Amino acid sequence: MQKTIWTGLVVLMLCIGFFGCDNELNVTADWKEVTILYGALNPTVSKNYVRVQRAYLDETTSALAFSEVRDSLYFDTLTVFVEEFQEGVFKRRIPLKRVDGNIIGIPKDTGFFYDDENILYELDADINPSQYATDWVYKITVENPATGNVTTASTASLGNIQPKSPISPSGGSIYVYNTSNHVVPVNFQEGKHARAYRVSMDIRIEEYKKDNPTQKEIKELEWVLVSSGTTESLGGFRDGSYKVQSRGFFALLKNQLSVDPTVERRLVDYDFTFYGISDDFNTFLAVLEPSNGIVQKKPEFTNVQNGLGIFTSRNITKFENLRFNATTLPQIQTSELTEDLGFVP
Repeated sequence: MQKTIWTGLVVLMLCIGFFGCDNELNVTADWKEVTILYGALNPTVSKNYVRVQRAYLDETTSALAFSEVRDSLYFDTLTVFVEEFQEGVFKRRIPLKRVDGNIIGIPKDTGFFYDDENILYELDADINPSQYATDWVYKITVENPATGNVTTASTASLGNIQPKSPISPSGGSIYVYNTSNHVVPVNFQEGKHARAYRVSMDIRIEEYKKDNPTQKEIKELEWVLVSSGTTESLGGFRDGSYKVQSRGFFALLKNQLSVDPTVERRLVDYDFTFYGISDDFNTFLAVLEPSNGIVQKKPEFTNVQNGLGIFTSRNITKFENLRFNATTLPQIQTSELTEDLGFVP
C-alpha cells in the first residue's frame, strides 16, 4: 500500500493541467505554484514521514526532461509543521525536520525522476490513536516563505486494532491443513475511523543446494489472508471476522517456489500483520486502480487544500519473528501441492 501512495505522486505529476480551447491545443496555463503532499500517519511507530514536492509543466520542453532536475521536484525552503487537536482542542505544534530518505534508510526508487536525494519531512513525535470517546486530529501546514503559499490538510488518527485470532497479544499460532474445507479464522476488533483492513503473513524460507548447504538464501513470500476487508462503519469496536482457506497457503508455496531436486528448504519464521487504513486512504487507492471500461479518464481525489495529494491515517499492528506450528512441516511434506518442494526439518 505504501508503494501505491508514492506511485500516485508519479501519476499526478505527469498528468496535471492539460486543457484545450478553440481549434488550437494549449497544454499550459499561467504559472501557478502547486504543492504535492503525501503522508499517512501511523500511531504504532515512533517516527512518521511526509513527502512534499512541487508540480511542474513547461510549454516548450517535455515533462520527462524536467523529471531529472532537482529544482523541478523540490522546494528550496519550506516550513512544515503539524498541529494536534484532542476533541477540537489544540494540544501542541510539532515541527517537521527535513531529511534525506536515501541517508536514513528510506531510499527513493530509481526511474525517471531525480533520485540523488529523497527529500522527506520527519515527524519525530508520538501520534495518539483515536479512542472510543476521544478523537485525535492532526493538521499539517506547509508554508513557502519565499512566495507566501500555504498548503494544509487534516486527518483523524486511526484507533488501535485488537487482534483476537489466529494471532493476539497473548500469543497464538496458525494451523494450516491440506484439506479443501479447513479454514484459518481471522478475527479482530476494528479500530476507530478505519474503513478497510488488509491481513497478511510474511513467510521466510531458507533455501540451499544439497551439495553446498553452507550457501544459504532466505526467500520471503507474502500470503495475503484478507486483501481488503471493508468495515461496516467508521465508529470502530466492531468485530472483523474472516475465514480463510488453508489451501491458499499451499498454493502460494507451489506458485512461488520451483521444484528442484537439488534444493532443500526449511521454514524459518513469519510475521503477521494487521494493516488498517482510513476512509480517505481507501478512496484514494480505489481511484488509482486501473479502469476496466471504455472511459479511461479517472477522477482526481485529494484532501489537500491549495495543493494535491493526500494526508491521511493508517494503523499497522505487526507480530514479528513468529515460529511455525509443529504441524505445518508435515502438512507441507504430504500435500500434493508442495510435497516435491524439498522441505526438510
